[in-house]
Amino acid sequence: MVVRKLLLERPILVGGLGLAATLSLLGGLQDVLADSTTVAGLIATGAGVWWWRRQRPDAKPVEIKPATPVEREQVEVAIATLKTDLDALQPELSSLKTADEVAAIIAQLEQQRQNLLTELDRAELKVAIAGAPRSGKSLLEGFLTASSSEESAEFADDSRMSVTEVSLTAETTHPQVMADLLQQQDAVIYIVTEDLTESVFADLKTLAAAGQRMIVCLNKRDHYLPDEQTAILDKLQTQLRSLPQPVDCVAIATAPRPIKVRTHDEAGQVTERLETPDPEVAPILTPVQHWCAQAIPHLVAQTVMRQVQQLRRDIQTTLNQARHQQALPLVEQLQWAAAGTAFASPVPSLDLLAAIAINGQLVMDLSKVYQQPLALDQAKAIATELAAVVVKLGVVEVSTQLLTTALKSHAATFVVGGSVQAFSAAYLTRLCGESLMAYFEERALSGQVEAAVSVAAIGQKLQALMPSTQRTEFLQTLINQGIQKLTPKTPPALAPGAAAPLNLAQSASTKVSAQPETVSSGELV
Repeated sequence: MVVRKLLLERPILVGGLGLAATLSLLGGLQDVLADSTTVAGLIATGAGVWWWRRQRPDAKPVEIKPATPVEREQVEVAIATLKTDLDALQPELSSLKTADEVAAIIAQLEQQRQNLLTELDRAELKVAIAGAPRSGKSLLEGFLTASSSEESAEFADDSRMSVTEVSLTAETTHPQVMADLLQQQDAVIYIVTEDLTESVFADLKTLAAAGQRMIVCLNKRDHYLPDEQTAILDKLQTQLRSLPQPVDCVAIATAPRPIKVRTHDEAGQVTERLETPDPEVAPILTPVQHWCAQAIPHLVAQTVMRQVQQLRRDIQTTLNQARHQQALPLVEQLQWAAAGTAFASPVPSLDLLAAIAINGQLVMDLSKVYQQPLALDQAKAIATELAAVVVKLGVVEVSTQLLTTALKSHAATFVVGGSVQAFSAAYLTRLCGESLMAYFEERALSGQVEAAVSVAAIGQKLQALMPSTQRTEFLQTLINQGIQKLTPKTPPALAPGAAAPLNLAQSASTKVSAQPETVSSGELV
């Protein structure tokens, strides 16, 4: 009854596997190759479309646009919308976790949502001074915050501005530091001491694209001759004009180098001494003063909106994790259905037809789990084109070679020729399933669930996942599970004269008679 219900609810699966089984019984390989609407035609068409798309000239780079300026009212609406996201998350978690665990997760996310309303009322401006080590961050922070500094005395009120020093290095923590700048700071003073490097320009592009207010500050200007200063500033300003939003550039000297001063007295004697010029920080104080005087509400609203977007991503990530747990058993179920079909089929060419049917059903099932449902025809088309991508990437050959090697340690299974095809079918179905899951999760995170499904993007996910699925540990686990799934359980005692059932260890010549009972029972998980 479970199997019957399963097949009735999966039109692609029952149709595709039925066709593969019928062609297998009729020995219909020639009919398959002669019919332009069968697998050969589908794969040829899919491969052609995929190749054509790959050969087209690259499209023009997408122009990066800065975040749209927002007002307080818009942020309040966005915070209220997060409540709807939390309401959608709760039932998804309820099927996987206890009531107490669900309540704790929802309560924590709701508290973060409430904190955003409090943050929106903040009257203090948060400014970060970012730059490489020894670029002058600490000295500039002192000028902006110390009440003893004449130039920065008007900014010493902590209720108006707080300054944080952020050191940017090439360490692995750099991406997290940039994320913190975006989420926690209202404005950034980015210090450089020379021309913009690629990594620095990438940082500036990230900040500008997110709508972060910033100033690029050329420190140690006294290290350059006047003509050199002018040339460097001109070059910096030219580079900054290519960013998606205007960025000011100023030159300062937080710790000028001593200069030699020579004096002549009335007697004609010459004396020399070193004098340290006063710091030159006035160019940076003017825009910061403007921020504090006029822009605090606007900059705070921009920061809170970025935090709203991050919290929405956090909620969606939790939702993706819940859906991932729901989707994985479906992938495992269909991967062993693919393995059982490949093992039972005497015609290798028909395995591909069954694989397309199973992957089509996989697309349908996963799209429903991730609340991105697709029509039947869409699922079929995606599965066909995805099969072409798999063939084009050479995944079939790679998986066969890897599994042939791995199966040598399992003598009972290696003697059966069909076991390699069976495990290869399971491997490919699992790889396609995980690629689809990763793709649907990314679409949900980026808010692009309404866009057309991109098989090319799924193929990219598949390529990224291949290294992790080619490890020995993964393959051995797959084989161990497959032996349990594809080997019939010990049957009850037979009546006198009855024939014993075949098992996986029997010779390949009896492969057609072997029935993958676990595939047609309700035991697949």
